[in-house]
Amino acid sequence: MGKKGGGRVRVKQVGPKAPSVVNPFDSMNIPPEEMINLPPKPDSNMTHVWPLDQTFSMDYKQFSQIYPNYIDSNKTIKRGRRISKEEAVPEPSVLDMTHALQAMRIPHAVQPYKGYSRDPESQWDNPGRVLVDLTTGKKEDVVSMGTDGAFDVDEMPEIPGDDDDDVTGKKKHLMREIARRLKTLPARTQRLEQKKKEEEEAEKKAKEEEAAAHKASSQKASTGTSGKKKKGKKKR
Repeated sequence: MGKKGGGRVRVKQVGPKAPSVVNPFDSMNIPPEEMINLPPKPDSNMTHVWPLDQTFSMDYKQFSQIYPNYIDSNKTIKRGRRISKEEAVPEPSVLDMTHALQAMRIPHAVQPYKGYSRDPESQWDNPGRVLVDLTTGKKEDVVSMGTDGAFDVDEMPEIPGDDDDDVTGKKKHLMREIARRLKTLPARTQRLEQKKKEEEEAEKKAKEEEAAAHKASSQKASTGTSGKKKKGKKKR
């Protein structure tokens, strides 16, 4: 059809409407109710104080930091190990460290979600750190030893090779003592035994699945071979 206007004819073409664009990935959309929602990221500044009665009075902002990497025999010096490999222990956790500090009756703060910046792997695999006051000593009764056997870093003998700085020297002494106690810590021993058991079970299961898959593949191959007819020359 056309319309006349000013002596000219304007032709209007009318045809089928273009189909609407279809997203080929629409069928792959996951319904909201079936989506996996990851838990929210924990607050890295979350802090637990020991003993609990010092929760509101302890000022731990200037405390010395000790990460599990510092006493981990599986870590290199580049990854943060601060004591010798012989003195260190494998896979220490921040929970192990706080148990050792509690056994020594040393007030401290625990930040379970802080990651060691020089070792990205530890930020998700073994996060956490403890904060201990090594500057006030007996004056503030933070790391003093009494007759009950609490740990006293002020009365430790000097060890050759330590830094001349007094706080650094105390920190290394304390790290050595924590590592020494972790070697016989019951909770840590039980955790490592459970982990080893789980790893052995997972390895056994993987081998069984591999053997079953190999057996099924062999049976399928033998079935396919037996089903074929042997070709030969025709008899005349």
